[in-house]
Amino acid sequence: MFTFRRNYLVPSLLFLAAGGGLASAQTIANDNTILKQIIIFGRHGVRASTVSPADYAQYSPRAYPDFGVSTGYLTVHGQQAEVLLGTYFRDYLLAEGLLTGDNATDLASSYFRANSIQRSNLTATMFGNGLFPGATVPVHSYALGQPDPVFDPILANVAIVNSTRAANEAQNIYNSGTALASAYSAEFSLVRSVLYNYQNGAQPPPPTPSGVTDPTAQTIPLSASAGPLYTGGVLDLGGLEDTVNAADPFVMEYAAGMAPADVAWGELSVDALSQQLRLATLTLSIAMTAPYVDQVQSSNAAAHVLRSMKQAVIGEAVPGAFSSPAAKVLVVISSDAYVEGLAGLLKMHWQLPGYQPDFCAPGGALVFEVRQSMDTGEFLVRVYYTAQNLDQLRNLTPLTLEAPPETAQLVVPGGSRPGASFDVGFATFQRLLTNAIGQQYVQDPSTETPPPVLPSVPLQ
Repeated sequence: MFTFRRNYLVPSLLFLAAGGGLASAQTIANDNTILKQIIIFGRHGVRASTVSPADYAQYSPRAYPDFGVSTGYLTVHGQQAEVLLGTYFRDYLLAEGLLTGDNATDLASSYFRANSIQRSNLTATMFGNGLFPGATVPVHSYALGQPDPVFDPILANVAIVNSTRAANEAQNIYNSGTALASAYSAEFSLVRSVLYNYQNGAQPPPPTPSGVTDPTAQTIPLSASAGPLYTGGVLDLGGLEDTVNAADPFVMEYAAGMAPADVAWGELSVDALSQQLRLATLTLSIAMTAPYVDQVQSSNAAAHVLRSMKQAVIGEAVPGAFSSPAAKVLVVISSDAYVEGLAGLLKMHWQLPGYQPDFCAPGGALVFEVRQSMDTGEFLVRVYYTAQNLDQLRNLTPLTLEAPPETAQLVVPGGSRPGASFDVGFATFQRLLTNAIGQQYVQDPSTETPPPVLPSVPLQ
């Protein structure tokens, strides 16, 4: 059993997400529907820290462990976990009849897209290797480092954001950085105790070691960012962002299968490892899901998803969809911020075992299924969030239909019908998402140049 030196107690989680009901697998027995299309809108897998070792020295006198790959790259362990997830979806889609089992036939009706960073591209490739074993999977992507207007419409100059308005909205919702520091004091204290190697709750807390800056003590401005604006970077979150950066490697260290002594230096129980993720979900909630910034930042991605679904319903090309109407399986990989932003437009929430509410786990995905009723012919939309749990990631647990990843069927407020699957009529789903999208932030399809297949990405 995996154990750490400390065993912090975490309060019981008495939360059932307004949008989530747990299910052991995606399939709903005898639901009398046919799966017509699936869109897997996911986060990249287990990666190395996104901050360089030199920069991490500002947070703690102890050296962070090495992931064995370049800063921010998908780890070898993460690659293996993605193959397992892709293999599971292969079994699921074969059982649903959406795949035939012939790679040439199935690849012709599939589309892979990744935002322009190494970890997303390699995640899509490895997921594809599990979905289509032995095949070369074409991943569409702009050149690494080139802003992708679907995922980062601000940096790509598709959407213009008023950062002052965004800051005013955040302050209205969250009051102030001081209020946040107080509300999340347990998590800030927990992270500080790990960084400086003392028992959480020690009174008085020991002073910050010389030569480092305590991120948990920095102010949280909740003001307009002074730097170049990009999706997820409109607001200055100050000490909150610094603290999340300092703690970011911990969950990746666990998920990457590192030795217990190398996971947060052996300082956290598994429950406490999850508890400190509340700061990460708070950061994305502020940066991505407040109503105004969410509409600016997520409308273009949502429009592409909706157009792609409409193609499956009408059987005709829709300008601005991800791919052609022939695509039945669409795998779109980016980062947690974009997944959270898309879910936020429809006010969907989830809770998976071992994670905090709405946490987007490595490799986790929003899944949109277009289904057709065998009784009435009506097209339906089924939405769920799925991810390997921390131990499935850590242990590289094989996934099967009998032992699947964790899944939460999602409620779409204003649209979901009673029943285990919470299906939404496509006409209703289209209306809800159209109303949530800000058309002024959506790129005109006639000006869009879809990305080509990226020939290769570096592995290390």
